[in-house]
Amino acid sequence: MVVAGGCAGAKKEPQAGSDQELLQNAETELKGKKYEDARQSLQRLINQYPDSELVAEARLRSAKALFDQERYEEARAEYQRFLELFPEHERIDEARYYIGLSYFRQLERVDRDQSSAQHALSQFQTLLKTMPDSTYAEDAAVKVAICRHRLAEKEMYVGGFYFQRAQYGAAVNRFNTVLKDYAGIGLDDGALYYKGEALWRLEQREASAQAFQRIVREFPESPFAPQAASRLGVVLVKPVRPKVEDTRPWSERVKSWWGEVVRSLVDTPILQDTSPAK
Repeated sequence: MVVAGGCAGAKKEPQAGSDQELLQNAETELKGKKYEDARQSLQRLINQYPDSELVAEARLRSAKALFDQERYEEARAEYQRFLELFPEHERIDEARYYIGLSYFRQLERVDRDQSSAQHALSQFQTLLKTMPDSTYAEDAAVKVAICRHRLAEKEMYVGGFYFQRAQYGAAVNRFNTVLKDYAGIGLDDGALYYKGEALWRLEQREASAQAFQRIVREFPESPFAPQAASRLGVVLVKPVRPKVEDTRPWSERVKSWWGEVVRSLVDTPILQDTSPAK
């Protein structure tokens, strides 16, 4: 009797829910920011229903839960695993975007290592080259510009470091990198000026003059232009440019700008904050 009574009163573990129920549970837990509970539900789905069509969704949501917790390295690993398991999935752009964004969220100051900027740039450029119509493409393009500017600033910073220590040859190499790899990003005039000054102090006057001439010719309104002109012994005359108003509708101007951005990114070699797109 005692044994029978004990068996009758024992609590049984609830049966595991279906894959749909586990996903629904995870959705509820994610909405309540119960990330660990959600990831447990998602992991149960993955383990118990490995052939379910919901496994891909479960992996993406598990990775996003880690991202939302700012556990960026773990999130990257989860997204990378998704790309390996589902290379033809329709949402690989989402995984690629969040891998890039996890690196982007870890950008360092210009005077520190820029590996995160390099990795983020690579991911965003890959997304734009392979999936230009992705809903994540517009934000990825913005972040490409930010990453490239950060990397160019790093080269300028290191170049300035060498310049201040009279290591002019090393400085010239850094300024050349800015002019070659990051042309048109907005730092050309500064790179040209300090390259010219470094070459001047190395007594390479012809090469120095070429750098100064480019500033005067291509960037006459730059704050470096008067100093470059002084080195050349010429008088700088700034051109008067009449302001031309763009009368196109705003939508047409945005469309034109976006087309130029995409074309420039497609032509840019792949190199090794706004809110994320919804």
